[in-house]
Amino acid sequence: MLYLRPWLACLFVFLLFIFSPARAQPTPTGRITTSAGTPIAYASAGVKGKPLGTIADADGTFSLSAFAPAAATDTVVVSCVGYQPRRMLLSQLRQQPVVQLLPIATQLQEVVVHSKPPKRTILGHNGWSLFTSLNFYTAKDTVPHDRLGREVGLLMKVKRPVRLESFHLFVFNSDFSFVKFRLTIYAVANGQPQAPLLQKDVIFEVAGRQHGWREVDLRPYAIELAGSQDVVASVQWLQSQNDQPTSKYFGISTHLSPFHSTFLRDKSQESWQRMGANTSLYFTALAYPE
Repeated sequence: MLYLRPWLACLFVFLLFIFSPARAQPTPTGRITTSAGTPIAYASAGVKGKPLGTIADADGTFSLSAFAPAAATDTVVVSCVGYQPRRMLLSQLRQQPVVQLLPIATQLQEVVVHSKPPKRTILGHNGWSLFTSLNFYTAKDTVPHDRLGREVGLLMKVKRPVRLESFHLFVFNSDFSFVKFRLTIYAVANGQPQAPLLQKDVIFEVAGRQHGWREVDLRPYAIELAGSQDVVASVQWLQSQNDQPTSKYFGISTHLSPFHSTFLRDKSQESWQRMGANTSLYFTALAYPE
């Protein structure tokens, strides 16, 4: 029978603790679901008024580490197209990390009969620059993939009622095998993007590293916009995959211009920043007479 003096036993336990491999602590996560428990894919979670937040994955799971710099009394807004946004204190989110969202009641669109046939038109900027681009990676980024929720949008004038047919985005450069985006259209008030106008979530993927235009068919979504208004059409980074850990760049072609407005924000609840640029994204649409 092996016998150790008490002080030797204590020393043995201490050395075992010191030299044992450290167990990795699991990253705390939250989950966004419906009231029935169905996960809500790619929902946004952000701190109101701050560049802090993230995007849930396809299973509705998101990392709480994105909120580490925030105060417990900060307000977190969880939102997704087609659902009522939910607000809570960060302290509440940490205690109850499963967030349930309620759907927004779908309103039937008014049927308008037009006496004249529609004409095809372009909304946005269908030109592209060979020399300048707007990149989703900036000098202040310390982690190349920390783009979740980053958003870029272009101000557009809608003169007549339109039905959108397709969306187009010019990829200037890409280090990624694929990037998944959300397309959002915002109403504009006081020169800033405000409430989203879409009732269905439009998510699309840009695959490959080819330079050039990408097209998204919008006809299945039946998106109609009223005339005589300004809107901001934006793309929001949801997910990406690259083959090299140092991959950083995904740029959209853009022209610097004092006569046009491009809006940017890092996370879903941060204030928008405006820059004088005409970013290469546009819609083809059927325009109807007033």
